[in-house]
Amino acid sequence: MLRIDETSKTLVAPQAGGLVTDANPDRAELLALLAGSWEAFAAELGHPSLRLVAAEPVPGLDLLAFDGSAGRTVVVQVTAGVDFAEVGRGLAAAAQVASWDAAALAGVHESLSAAVPGDSPQVVLIASAFDGATVATVDWLARRHGVELSCFAVSFLRFGAERLLTVRREFPPRDAHAPDPAAEVQQLLGDAAPSVGVVTTAPVVDEAASTPPPGV
Repeated sequence: MLRIDETSKTLVAPQAGGLVTDANPDRAELLALLAGSWEAFAAELGHPSLRLVAAEPVPGLDLLAFDGSAGRTVVVQVTAGVDFAEVGRGLAAAAQVASWDAAALAGVHESLSAAVPGDSPQVVLIASAFDGATVATVDWLARRHGVELSCFAVSFLRFGAERLLTVRREFPPRDAHAPDPAAEVQQLLGDAAPSVGVVTTAPVVDEAASTPPPGV
């Protein structure tokens, strides 16, 4: 879980406190947050080796990263909503990167000179949630056609005046024995709170009247 620092517009570790669900920001703010705090966000994804090399380098491509350990480019597409069309947008962006020659890759960032021209990038989709049709399509593309796709849902919470971002991997499926961040957050929110798997809008909370839930 990461806290949104409103002053620096970066993502940082949260402090303990009472949580309520919050509305998700629009796509422009979400994209700016991820681009400005990529190292922290990549660690939340479980891929700390991914290095951001460019934000919106060409139309239709949100973020371009590079996995130096694998020598692979990574296309990251961001939406603040739930949109099946993001699968097609991600594939189109990946196809565009795969068409670049060595000069074009190096022109985006010098580290991409280590990438293999024509190699298919990995695709990472970031959204507020993923519906069944999207997950089924991504699974089919991965299993039957070898496309390297992953999906991560981001949710937003608030305690006091601060906002937090949580990340949950939707595809590939998590290990059944691995801790579920969404379940842990749900426990902090309390049984009556809506699920954080899909972002919900919470009423504005009066900081002076807001108190942490028992046991937190």
